Amino acid sequence: MSNVLPPRYQRNYKSISVEDQAKLAKAAIAIVGCGGLGGSMAEEFSRLGVGKLILIDGDHVEESNLNRQLFATEETLGIKKVEAARKRLQAVNSTTELKLIYDWFDENNAANFFEGADLVCDALDSISRRVTLEKACHSLGLPLVYAGIAGWYGMLGVSFPGDFSVSRLFRHGEKGVEKTLGNPAFTPWVLASLSVVEAVKIIVGREASLRNSWLQVDLLDMEFERFELM
Repeated sequence: MSNVLPPRYQRNYKSISVEDQAKLAKAAIAIVGCGGLGGSMAEEFSRLGVGKLILIDGDHVEESNLNRQLFATEETLGIKKVEAARKRLQAVNSTTELKLIYDWFDENNAANFFEGADLVCDALDSISRRVTLEKACHSLGLPLVYAGIAGWYGMLGVSFPGDFSVSRLFRHGEKGVEKTLGNPAFTPWVLASLSVVEAVKIIVGREASLRNSWLQVDLLDMEFERFELM
């Protein structure tokens, strides 16, 4: 295998084939939000060998981020989250191409932000912005892996163009509960990993498990339950 895969990817083999590894290397994934969820996603994608990451966030690193965000260290306090991402990811995998966008996502800048992307990952903390993101992905023909976290709990799913899974799931709710229940480190890291799993399946051409459904995660009682969207 040393003649086929660089040593850094050889532990992927058997789970991720040589052919799938090549697909990851050619892929471009956009992540909207570089906090607890988005930062962990970005690092996992980089370690897996995704060729290009488009990271979008208009915020700076704050002391309150230190409990859970990979890009937040005492050294990066006060700097742009996307610049903190560059510092960390270049140390992890210098072959990952990074497109860093220091701005907030909205429906007017989606086409520019997602140019060249094969897939979008949602790491937002607002239901209304998540719905807007899905609509933008629909108009651009991009699959979306969406996730949300609050305290010990999380949820995630997959929305392909035309599915409108986010809109169907959240049609009765306008606000999340992240600020009420808080966010310890383990919840975003678990949900980020699950999101990356679904994203990798899509990129390499396997069937996404959570299309037209969502996974509810309860880490307090260690319960994982999948629900179908009606």
